[in-house]
Amino acid sequence: MIVPVILCGLMSIVILFFVIANNGFSAVSIFYGLFLMFLYGGMTFAENKKKGSGTVYRRIFLTTYAVFFCIGFIANLFAERGSMAITNEALATCELPFCHIVIPQGLLSYLATQTVIFPARVSGHFASIASMLAIWLVFTLVLGRGWCAWVCFYGGWDEGFSHVAKKRRINLLAHNKEIREFQFGFLFFLALACFGTMSALYCDWFCPYKIVTEFFPMTTIPGLIAGIIFIGLFLGLVVVLPILTKRRTQCSLLCPFGAFASLTDKLSPFKMRIDSAKCKGCMKCAQVCPFGAIDVATIQQKKASPEITCAKCGECIAVCPEKAISYQFRFNKACYSPESKTKFAKGIQKFFAPENLFRFAAFTFGAIMSQTFTINSIEIILKFFAH
Repeated sequence: MIVPVILCGLMSIVILFFVIANNGFSAVSIFYGLFLMFLYGGMTFAENKKKGSGTVYRRIFLTTYAVFFCIGFIANLFAERGSMAITNEALATCELPFCHIVIPQGLLSYLATQTVIFPARVSGHFASIASMLAIWLVFTLVLGRGWCAWVCFYGGWDEGFSHVAKKRRINLLAHNKEIREFQFGFLFFLALACFGTMSALYCDWFCPYKIVTEFFPMTTIPGLIAGIIFIGLFLGLVVVLPILTKRRTQCSLLCPFGAFASLTDKLSPFKMRIDSAKCKGCMKCAQVCPFGAIDVATIQQKKASPEITCAKCGECIAVCPEKAISYQFRFNKACYSPESKTKFAKGIQKFFAPENLFRFAAFTFGAIMSQTFTINSIEIILKFFAH
C-alpha cells in the first residue's frame, strides 16, 4: 500500500506546481488540480488492487480533456480573430496554431526543401512550431504511441464515443490487419502528396476535427466541399463508428500522426508484453483493443507483444483473465524480474515497475498539457452562467 501512497504524493507535487501554482492558485486551478489528483489516485489504488482496473480513470481524463480543449481552443480563436474561420490575415502572418498532425505530413517536404508547409509561427505563439516539435520529441522518447491513449486532445472524442454503447454492433476484429495497412498507406500517400503540392492536405481536406477547432470559410465552392467532408468524417469516424464498433476508428484508420507514432514507438522505453505461456487464447484482449493492435493471429502465433499500432492504453490488461499482458521495459529487465527477499527491496522493485513509471509519466504529461485549456474552459463556462 505504501507504493501507491508515494506515487500519489509525487503526483500531487507535480499537479501543485504545474497546474495550481502555474495558474496563480486560482479557485478553478485548485478545483482542476483536485480533480486530477482524484483521477490519478483512483487509478493508482485501483491498479494496486487489480491490474487493469484503473483504465476507466484514463478514459475519463482523456474525454474530459478533449472537450475542454476544444472549448478553450475555440475561445482563443474568437479572442484572436473573432471567429473559428481561418482568415486571410491569419494565413499571411502565419498565426495559425501548429498542430502535431502536421509533423508526419510535412516532414518529407521540410527535409527536402527546408520549407514548413503549414502557416504557423516558429515561436512566440501558444502553439508555435518550436514548442510543438519539442513536445513531440519529449513524448516520443517517453510515451511513444502512448500519446494517443493518454494525452491526445483529439483522440479523447473517439475515446468518449467508443464507450457510449454497452454492446458492439459491428465487429472489426477480422479486419484489423487491413485497417492498419490502410492507415500506413494513407500516411505514405499524404507524405508524398504534401511534398508534391507543398501543402498540408490532411488539414485542408481530411481532418474531422476542423468542425471543433478552426476551418476555412465556407464561402467558396472548395471551402463548402471541404466543410461537408469535415462534417461527414467527424460524424462517421468520430461519432457513429466508435459507437457501433466500440473502437477508436478515426485514430486507428485515418490519423496520419497515429501511424507515424507507431513507427517511432520503439524510441520509447516502454512496451506491452504478452506472456504466451499464460495466455489461453480467449481473445478478450483482441476484442477490446481500441486500436486493433491485437489480432487472432497475434494470439495464435504466440507473439510476445501486440502489433505495431499498440497505444499502451491498458484495456487488454483489464480483461485478460490469465494476467498474461503487462507493461514492460524495452531494455534488459533482468534486474526487475526476480522476486526480492526483503519488504524494502520488494517496495523499491514495485515502485520502479514499468507499469507504475509509465502511468506516472503519461498522466504527468497529460496533466501539464491539459491544464491551460481546461482551466480557461471552466472559467469561460462559469462566466457564461454567471451572466
